[in-house]
Amino acid sequence: MTAILSACLLSWAATVGCAQTAPSGPNGAPAAEAASTFGESAPLISATDLLERQHDSQRPTVVLDVRTPEEFAAGHVPGAINIPHDQLATRVAELADARDKEIVAYCRSGRRAALALTTLHEAGFAQLSHLDGDFLAWQAANRPIEVPPASRPAEPAGQH
Repeated sequence: MTAILSACLLSWAATVGCAQTAPSGPNGAPAAEAASTFGESAPLISATDLLERQHDSQRPTVVLDVRTPEEFAAGHVPGAINIPHDQLATRVAELADARDKEIVAYCRSGRRAALALTTLHEAGFAQLSHLDGDFLAWQAANRPIEVPPASRPAEPAGQH
């Protein structure tokens, strides 16, 4: 009788314990899953819209390049700042002045920018967007690219 009672109690505890649901985030997804996928579902901004916003004083925008310093030095969206995605969590304080601005993140093709946007979202930033197509699409559309002077190839002597 004790064995049957123990088995019933164990079965009931397992059923109740397994029926508990994890805290949910937006759209009913578990909170941890919602946080990890924010960057994948962040609003997209087109290259055309980004160019317009960069010249709109009424809508301050920070362009965040989350690629490596070497990729950034080879060319980037004009006016972008570089904080590699794997350093963002420890360098997020550098963006303190951008809390009231829209931050548009990009990388080469999207994965690192999605991770960075998730990091920023978890740090309390609210106005976040992802450059549609990232830097590959920016280049393919022949958008302006800024190359820091130290990264430009030296001109041969006597040519100006």
